[in-house]
Amino acid sequence: MTSAAIYGCSGHRLTAEERAFYAEAKPWGFILFRRNVDSPEQVKALVSELRDSVGRDDAPVLIDQEGGRVQRLGPPHWPKYPPGAAYLKATDNPAA
Repeated sequence: MTSAAIYGCSGHRLTAEERAFYAEAKPWGFILFRRNVDSPEQVKALVSELRDSVGRDDAPVLIDQEGGRVQRLGPPHWPKYPPGAAYLKATDNPAA
């Protein structure tokens, strides 16, 4: 049975312990942080591992990507996103 939980993992690949835990816990999905992101190929492989661990190709994989300082997906592999609206407003930037 799938639990209504979203879990993160410790690095760029799943450990054997994480794989076993996820197989038993069956979380609804996963979240990635900076420690989990290196390159597009590595992220694709990790997403595949995460989904395989719960036996669901449709398990959501989220990423902590807020914009501004919190950008897990950034150069050189992904585009640089502009600062968040709160930052722009706080600095009296007319673009806010």
